[in-house]
Amino acid sequence: MNIWILEVGNTRAKWAAFRDNDGSTAEPFSVEAMDIPTDPAQAMAIWSAKTESEDVICITGSGDLDPWLQAAPHAKVLCPGDELPLDTAAVPSTSLGLDRAANAWAVLQGKVTGAEATGDWLVVDAGTCLTMDLVSGGRHLGGTISPGAQLRLNAMHDHAKALPSIQVPLDRQPLGHASAMGTSTEHAMLAGVFGGMDAEITGKWGALRQEMPNLGLVLAGGDAKFLELRTISPKFADAHLTLKGFHALFQHAHDHR
Repeated sequence: MNIWILEVGNTRAKWAAFRDNDGSTAEPFSVEAMDIPTDPAQAMAIWSAKTESEDVICITGSGDLDPWLQAAPHAKVLCPGDELPLDTAAVPSTSLGLDRAANAWAVLQGKVTGAEATGDWLVVDAGTCLTMDLVSGGRHLGGTISPGAQLRLNAMHDHAKALPSIQVPLDRQPLGHASAMGTSTEHAMLAGVFGGMDAEITGKWGALRQEMPNLGLVLAGGDAKFLELRTISPKFADAHLTLKGFHALFQHAHDHR
C-alpha cells in the first residue's frame, strides 16, 4: 500500500507518494509539483489515476483545499485549525501553520537523516515566506515569519517603480552568499534579497546559540538552494521535509484512531 500526500499551498500543489512500510527517514518515491491549476478536479483526476485501489490519499496544506476535496471525496484530510500531536508553545496551538507544524514534527520524529530528533534545531523553510521554528526537548518553542525571496523582490518593484520586476532565478545561483555585490540593478536586487535572508537566518541562529550552544539547523523550501549559510554547523538540507512531516502526521493519526 502507498500513501499519497497532496500538499496544497498558496501558489503550488505537490503530489508525493510514500510506501507505507518504509523506514522512518524514507524519502517519497515520487514527487510532482505544479502551480495551482484553474481546474483542480482535472489535476486530481490525472494524479489519482496513478493510485491503486488499496492506496490512501491524504490532502492537506495552507491553501484552498475545498476544490481538491470535492474531486477526491474519499481522501483523508488535515485542515488548518485541526488538533495536532505536536507539543507547541503557539497560542492557541491550532493557530500554528500546517507547513510549520509539519516541518517541526518531521524533525522531532527523526525524519531527517543525520539530525538527532532529541537535539536543538532551528527549522528554516525558504518558500513563499521565510519561516524559522525552534524545536528543543521534543517541543516546538515558537518561530518567526518574514517575506520570502519573491515577496521581497515584488515589494521593491511595487514601491520603487524604477526597480525592475524580476523573478527568482530557477536555474542559476542568484548571488546568494552574504558578501556578494551585484554589478547590475537586477543582480544588486538578488544579492540584497538572498544576502539579507542569509544574514537573517545566520543572525537568528547565532543569537539562539547563546542559550543553546549545540543548536543545529535544518533547511527546506524551494529557495533553500540559493542560501549558503557558510558559518552555520551542523546543518542539514531536506528538500522533502514538509511532505515527510505531513506523511508522519497522517501516520500518527492512523496509529491513534
